[in-house]
Amino acid sequence: MFKDTVIVALGTAVSRITGLLRVIVLGIILGQTALADAFDGANNSPNSIYELLVGGILAASLLPLFTRFAEDKDDTATSAVISVSVILLTIATVVAVLCAPFIFHLYSLQPSELVNADEYRRAGTQMARIFLIQIFFYGLTALGTAFLNARRRFAMAAWAPVLSNLVTIGFLLLIPILRDGSPELVDIFSDRTLFLLLTLSATGGIAVMALSLYPAVRATDFSFRFTPDFSHPAVRAMVKMSLWTFGYVATNQIALIVIKNLADPGSGNQDAYSKAFIFFMLPHSLLTLSIATTFVPELVRRVRENDASGFARWMTSGIRWITVLTIPAAIGLAVMAHPIVSTLLEHGNFSAQAALNTSRALTGFAVGITGFSLYIFCLRGFYAHEDTRTPFYVNVVQNAINIVLALALVGRHGVLGLGLAFGLSYIIAAIIVAVILQRRFSAITVSALRPLFFPVTIAGTMMGCALWGVHQLWNPLSIFGRMSEVSVGLLLGASVYAVLLKVFKIDEVQQFSDRLLKRSRF
Repeated sequence: MFKDTVIVALGTAVSRITGLLRVIVLGIILGQTALADAFDGANNSPNSIYELLVGGILAASLLPLFTRFAEDKDDTATSAVISVSVILLTIATVVAVLCAPFIFHLYSLQPSELVNADEYRRAGTQMARIFLIQIFFYGLTALGTAFLNARRRFAMAAWAPVLSNLVTIGFLLLIPILRDGSPELVDIFSDRTLFLLLTLSATGGIAVMALSLYPAVRATDFSFRFTPDFSHPAVRAMVKMSLWTFGYVATNQIALIVIKNLADPGSGNQDAYSKAFIFFMLPHSLLTLSIATTFVPELVRRVRENDASGFARWMTSGIRWITVLTIPAAIGLAVMAHPIVSTLLEHGNFSAQAALNTSRALTGFAVGITGFSLYIFCLRGFYAHEDTRTPFYVNVVQNAINIVLALALVGRHGVLGLGLAFGLSYIIAAIIVAVILQRRFSAITVSALRPLFFPVTIAGTMMGCALWGVHQLWNPLSIFGRMSEVSVGLLLGASVYAVLLKVFKIDEVQQFSDRLLKRSRF
């Protein structure tokens, strides 16, 4: 399990680093402009579908089903699910492309007064028609990832996004080579080269990511046959489980539409919110998704074997690890948001004001890193029991809280308020979902969590003080100065946190140290 988690973590780390490079390159080329907002709005739809397929259906139905089929060596059921899914993906992609004007309009209900609304929507719609093709390839990625993870083959699925980012970066770097000047919104209509490079950068990357999984799937002993049997019991099971998941994602999209429109499309605030969210997702992806990816097949097996105590051990262990790892990430991003964003993004057309705006959104997001990560992991407990209804209802509550807080905070705090609304809503939702999980399945050993509270609180507080001290004493005037502030601050803060947890004899720190020592000797 340690080996699998490390493989996933390393792949995720490299994919997120290359993802940050992609964001940096995009910021250098587009800045924080109306074109950047239109690009973000047009790409929202396929990214939302990705959340549906990978974050929703993958976790809720595909992975538990494929795990069961793998253990039963039922290739017929697996083939039926894949065949039907490919047909549905094709239909969904065609419909989405045809509906591109309507879809983009949803994310631009109230464009900023700084832009021409019709021009903004027309540019966004043209890009959306190409971006929406990603839906098909995102779906293939979800199928391939679920298939491989169910067979405990995590490497290729974890590393495939790296290829996607590299392809995207390659397309983007061609823009300043093949054209002069800073791209503007109106250039989408007149500059065919710019339009193709922008749209193919994202779509081409996703296509490569999906196709790169094929060799790993072929390397298994699975014998695929195209059998689109919509009446197959496995297909009916997938559809039944996925209906609530579609509702789950639909509520997310309603909230996202509200938030994106509150961000004043065309002003650059949408871009600030989206870029801050990418920074926010970095520690979550590195720490939580690596754990969740390797833990879910084991949770499914414990449920199938009616091993309630084993299920509780796995859930509790995951919660402990996520808490220990995400607390310092939240503190680090909250305190060092501006120097981090400024160091990485303040280049080319991305101005100092754009960096400040993005860092304010990131500060708000950082508040909710631990809550968001625990919420996502606890939902896996319901999915392992093939319960997709409860996550839907909890998600409705979370999104309602997010919208209410966003409406209350955006007027006074702008993008900082939108980030705070997101973070606070997930803290509340994490508490709700953990309580329900415990009452229904006795899935959390509370006595194993209590000893964490005092050590993590003390270690986190001292880490925050160390980071704050560095931030206040350092007054960088150059990019190298900001880079030094970030490096010294995060290294010092992480060291303080780790040493204090070691002093308090937290099991996870000792386990991690022992594993590293053992492997270094080997």
